[in-house]
Amino acid sequence: MNWLAILCAGVAYWVLGYVWYSLLFGKTLVAEMSRHRGEQERPSGSQMGAKLLGTFISNLVAAAAMAYLLKRTAISDINHVLKLAAASGIGFAGTAITMSSIWDSKPTKVWMIDVAYYFLGPVLMAMILVNWPW
Repeated sequence: MNWLAILCAGVAYWVLGYVWYSLLFGKTLVAEMSRHRGEQERPSGSQMGAKLLGTFISNLVAAAAMAYLLKRTAISDINHVLKLAAASGIGFAGTAITMSSIWDSKPTKVWMIDVAYYFLGPVLMAMILVNWPW
C-alpha cells in the first residue's frame, strides 16, 4: 500500500472535518447541541489537542482501510471507486452514526450534518487514493 497516499487521504479527511464542523456547520451544530444538551464547557487546550489527535489518527485508520479495500477488490476506475466509497460511507459510517444518534436522541440537523460528513469523507479519500500513482 502507498503510505504517502494514505497519509494524504487521512489529512484530507481531517481537513474536511475542520471545514465541515467549523466553517460550514459550526454555528448550526453548536446551536442544535446547546438546545439539546444545554450549554457545555468548551474543552481546554490540552483536551482539544487530544481530541484533534484522536480524530487525526482515526482518519488515518479510515484512509488505510479504504486503501486496503481498493487494493483487495482491485477496483481502479473512478466510477466503481466512488460506488464503493459511497457504500462504505452510507453502509458502515452512516448506519453507525444513525444508531448512535437514535440512542443519544440527537437533533435531526446534527444527524444530517454528521451523516453527510461521514458520506463525503470516504468519497474524498477514495478519490485521492485511486488517483494517486501506486
